[in-house]
Amino acid sequence: MLETQDLNSTIELLQTRASCAKLTGPAPNADELAQILRCGLRGPDHGRLKPWRFSVVQGAARHKLGEVFAQAAEAAGDCAQAKVDKCRNMPLRAPLMLVAVCEPQLNSKIPLIDQVLAVGAAVQNMQIAISALGYASIWRTGDMVQAKEVRAAFDVSAAGSIVAFLYIGTPQIPARVAPVELEPFVKDWI
Repeated sequence: MLETQDLNSTIELLQTRASCAKLTGPAPNADELAQILRCGLRGPDHGRLKPWRFSVVQGAARHKLGEVFAQAAEAAGDCAQAKVDKCRNMPLRAPLMLVAVCEPQLNSKIPLIDQVLAVGAAVQNMQIAISALGYASIWRTGDMVQAKEVRAAFDVSAAGSIVAFLYIGTPQIPARVAPVELEPFVKDWI
């Protein structure tokens, strides 16, 4: 059972977490990364199918992934060199990336959407852990999640999907935490 102080800290963290697009080093160290990943693996998982797979991209691997992104942009054929260069630099936005993949498990009782949502919940758990450790993150997707070159690089099956590119690091500027208004999004059902 959480102590009241811990519970209040948890609630405050959940209500103030915000994505941060401007990330720099340092990134979480190996022990912190293991904690983050363990938090992800505690995400809700209907049927305990464990449809998730996470790839850690850091150091020189970010440049290698940038080349894969550039190849995917070039293969799209309708983009200027500036777009190819932008794609090449995407993995350099942060010192660490986690690529979250859903590889659905065949199960007649658990629909695909539940499995994709399980991976999404795992990513959210990791974002909370990242914030709790004093780092920041941003969850991105975009064209690259569908690109065959990127899917091949992460060995994503035809049934699988890339759910998130989770960029992680130290915030260069504080994240803007906007107030949360319930009224436009919540109503009593009668």
